[in-house]
Amino acid sequence: MKRKLSVFMAFMISLMVLSPITVHAKSYHLGGTDMSIQVDDTSWYVFTRDNMTDNPEMEELGISFEAMSDFFHANEAYMDAILYYEDGEYTELFVRKRTLDSGMVNLSNYSDKEVLELAKGIAQEQGIENYSVYENQYKFAVLEYTDEDLGYYVCEFVTVVNRDNYTLTFQSTVPFGDWEYNEIQNILDSIEFEVDASLKEKRFSLDLGSIAGSALTGAIAGGLGCGVFALIKSKKKKVDENRGTDSADDAGLN
Repeated sequence: MKRKLSVFMAFMISLMVLSPITVHAKSYHLGGTDMSIQVDDTSWYVFTRDNMTDNPEMEELGISFEAMSDFFHANEAYMDAILYYEDGEYTELFVRKRTLDSGMVNLSNYSDKEVLELAKGIAQEQGIENYSVYENQYKFAVLEYTDEDLGYYVCEFVTVVNRDNYTLTFQSTVPFGDWEYNEIQNILDSIEFEVDASLKEKRFSLDLGSIAGSALTGAIAGGLGCGVFALIKSKKKKVDENRGTDSADDAGLN
């Protein structure tokens, strides 16, 4: 069911009154991108284009190098990470990059109002009701929706850095609750981009009809239902025992 308010942003506001959470994560520089990201590999299976060779976790899960490599290239993806829960449900993260021809250099150069207009333009193009802006040291257009065809709850973050569109797609078989949003925030706030200061911004009057439609919407594929993990749902790795089972509805985040 689509919500009119941003569940993720409501959750972020609630975090302002909570104590900081200590996170132990491994840093991954994604070859072929200007991006580094940290993911807790004690609970997530994490695969990138750079760590597939002789990776014991791929062997553990029965994933071939060829299957993973084909998936990355077919979907313009640079990371595929998955977190299995004790009940067999899971949340998966995809990081994708596509070079733009719009002339936009860095989305963070635009105001919050302009980024919100961009999020709105993408959402309208895709028929999504739930959109917002997330800002740490970078700015992201945020889209939340349910992919009814694939059966996923999706929380998607879109930005532009060095003329490249980056999309982080979190898709889950269960509604996002407090625990999942904590994981999302920790991962988002770990991101570092190598920003090329020599690139000059061609400013747009972001009424966004053309830019959202031609430049960014095509880079967003939504939920990826044919990932390499589709056949291994019964596999599990260590999961944080503090994870709750409440959905966003039960947690009062809507």
